[in-house]
Amino acid sequence: MRIDRLEISSLRNLRQVAVELAPGLNTFHGENGAGKTAILEAVHLLCRGRSFRTQNSQTLIQNGCDQLVVRGVIDDEARGHTTLAISKDRQGRTQVRLNGEAEKRLSEVARLTPLQVMLPDIAELVFGGPSLRRAWIDWGTFHVKPPYLDTLRHYLRAVRQRNALLKDQAAPQILKPWSEEAARLGSAVDRDRTAYLETLRPHFLAVLSELAADLQVEVRYQRGWGRDDDLGKLLGDSSPREVKYASTQWGPHRADVQLRVENTPAGTVLSRGQGKLVASAMQIAQASLLAETEQRTSVFLIDDAGAELDSAHNERFFGLLQRIGGQILATTARAPEDDGRNPARAVRGRMFHVKRGAVVAPPNDDSGTGSEGAGFEQETQ
Repeated sequence: MRIDRLEISSLRNLRQVAVELAPGLNTFHGENGAGKTAILEAVHLLCRGRSFRTQNSQTLIQNGCDQLVVRGVIDDEARGHTTLAISKDRQGRTQVRLNGEAEKRLSEVARLTPLQVMLPDIAELVFGGPSLRRAWIDWGTFHVKPPYLDTLRHYLRAVRQRNALLKDQAAPQILKPWSEEAARLGSAVDRDRTAYLETLRPHFLAVLSELAADLQVEVRYQRGWGRDDDLGKLLGDSSPREVKYASTQWGPHRADVQLRVENTPAGTVLSRGQGKLVASAMQIAQASLLAETEQRTSVFLIDDAGAELDSAHNERFFGLLQRIGGQILATTARAPEDDGRNPARAVRGRMFHVKRGAVVAPPNDDSGTGSEGAGFEQETQ
């Protein structure tokens, strides 16, 4: 999947932007506050229905405007050319349209648009809490097995209902059906996650070896209850600990993806730079697996590209992404001539200058956005 054309209206300081994107690398450079990250945010909003920076959509709408609109023309391996649009207004209403028709299932949009988000805090995938790694493995499992998402949602619903009954100290016969449901669905979630990680592991090791040959990291799935224990029995017994805390203590909602270096938790021994490389390998590996097994390419949103990588690592990083075949939208505060940490220097691609909410392509660029972008820039001055 790739985005051929992106149109943004009234999102943060982007009043009216339209750009033709390259199938490979697209670099947006400019000063801080120019609107570079807002472009990535717009793509995330289009593909996920929400921002990666805030849960309050009202703050996304430009002052003085009633609504924001993001529209994309997508070239999809299965569907061919597809149009996708989302609007949000100040009354909190959201409308999503797929090929002009209203689409209420955001999961359908997410399935259509495999999106990897690599922000400056990407190392938290290694150093942060288990919820980040659960979200990572759930993303991958869903994209290779779309029905997984419904199983996960139903499981989490059963856990929430069971927790409410524990809090109310419900009688065992009332708790039992939800315990059985959570155990059945939890076991299915566990099987799908385990199978996915086993398939992903060789891709992760290959990508990590290319990004950082000196790093040896083991990845394994910890399912959220004992290896030899039966989830149905654990939930059926309703232990005093569960009653005390009014929460389900076992199941895939408490799972983790363990990263280890010589049997030591990676988060305790790796530097921030090494953690960023490991986390990058985790996400690139997902795109590699998806391209190989599903013939689907991913879109990478990379904010502040190259900030913590030297020129050699930066070149390997972007070269690897291009060989996988994904589309890249990367932002940087560095001008192309600064040094090799600007992705436009590391790998050839299309470059855009972002200035005061306008997006301008160089005059000799073949994107067709040069004069159009200049017009938007004049409008905002």
